[in-house]
Amino acid sequence: MLSNIKKLYISHFLIGLVFWYGIEKLFITSIGIDAAGIGFITAMFLTFNLVFDIPCGMLADKWSRKWMLCIACVGMALAAVVMGGAHSLPILALGYISYGVYVCCTDGVYQAIIYDSLHQEGRSEDYSKINGRMGALFLTGASVANVVSGFLAAHTSYSFVYFISVVPCVLNILIISTIKEPKFHKAEAKERMLRQIKDVTKNIVKVRALRVLVLVFSGLTVIELFKSEFGQLYMLRYVSSAELLGILWAGYSLAWALGSLIAHKLHARLSLLIWLSVIPYFFMAFIDTGLGIVLFVVQAVASAAMYNETRIQDVTASAVRASVLSVLNALERLISIPSALLIGWVIRDYNIFWVVRGVAIVCAVMLAFWLSSGRKIHNEVPAT
Repeated sequence: MLSNIKKLYISHFLIGLVFWYGIEKLFITSIGIDAAGIGFITAMFLTFNLVFDIPCGMLADKWSRKWMLCIACVGMALAAVVMGGAHSLPILALGYISYGVYVCCTDGVYQAIIYDSLHQEGRSEDYSKINGRMGALFLTGASVANVVSGFLAAHTSYSFVYFISVVPCVLNILIISTIKEPKFHKAEAKERMLRQIKDVTKNIVKVRALRVLVLVFSGLTVIELFKSEFGQLYMLRYVSSAELLGILWAGYSLAWALGSLIAHKLHARLSLLIWLSVIPYFFMAFIDTGLGIVLFVVQAVASAAMYNETRIQDVTASAVRASVLSVLNALERLISIPSALLIGWVIRDYNIFWVVRGVAIVCAVMLAFWLSSGRKIHNEVPAT
C-alpha cells in the first residue's frame, strides 16, 4: 500500500501535467489580447489570490488539507474548460479566477501536508530533500506537458490543449482522496482566526532570518513575475512556432526541476544562489538575441533552489504552517499586482527588452541589500 509521501509524489506529477501552460501566451494573443491585457488579467488573478489565499491556508489548517487539495483540482479543471472556450478578455478573466481557486487551495498546503506526513513517520529532517523531489516531479510533469502542448496546438487547436488538461485533474482527485490526513497538526491547539493572524505576524517579525528572506524574496518576486507571466512573450521575441515555444518552456520547467532537486545541497549557500539569480539578468539587459533565452533558463535553476528555502518550515509551528506560507505568498502578491500592470504597459507601449533592463535594476538592488544586511543569517540556528 502506498504511503502518503508516495501518493504525494504522484499528485505532484499530475498537478504539473497541465498542457496549456506551454502555449498560454500564444493562445491569449490569438484571441486579440495584448501585453497590457495580460498585465491586467495577471493583476486581477493576483488580487483574487491576495484576498483568498490566507483564509484558504487557515481553512486547511483547521479543516482538512487533503480535501483542500481536491478542491484545488476541481478549480484547475474548471479553469481549463472556461479558458479553453474563451474568445474575449472577460471570459478569460473568469477562467483565471477559477485558476486562482487552485492556487489558493494549494499555496502552503502541499508543503504543510508533506512536512507533517514526514514528522508522523519520524523523518521531518528529510523535508528539504523530499520537498525538492516533489517540486521536481511537478516540473517534470509540466515539462512533459509543455513539449506535448506545442505539437498538440499545431495539429489540433489551442482549445483542445486546454480541454485535455482536465484528465490529470480527475486522476489527481482520485489519488489525493486516498491520503490519510496527518494527525500532527491537529494535536496542537486551534486558535480563532484573528489570534492565528497575530501568531503568524509575530512569527515573521521575531525571526531575523525570516525577515531578511522576506525582503530578498520581494525582489525575487518581480523577477519571477516577469518569467512566469511574461516569459513566453520574451521567448516569442526570438521564436515563432508553437512547437518550439513548447520545447523552450519545457526547458524552463526542467531548469526549475533541477533547482528543486539540488536545493537541499545548497541550503547553506544562499549567497551563491542570490548571485546566480541576478547575474544572468545583468547580461540579458545588454543582449537582445536568442542567447538571452539560454540565460533566462539558466537563471531558473538558482531561483528554484532559493524558493525551496527550508528555514521557513523549521521556525514555524505546525498549527500555523500553512497560514505562515500563505501570508508570505500574500506579501509577494502585493508586490506583483502593480508590477504586472506596469510590465504589461511597458511591453505594449515600448518593448519587452526595456522590461528586462528594469528587472536587471531590481536584481542590482536586491543584491546590494543582501550584501549589506543578509549574509549574517548563514550562522543563525533557527529556533524550533
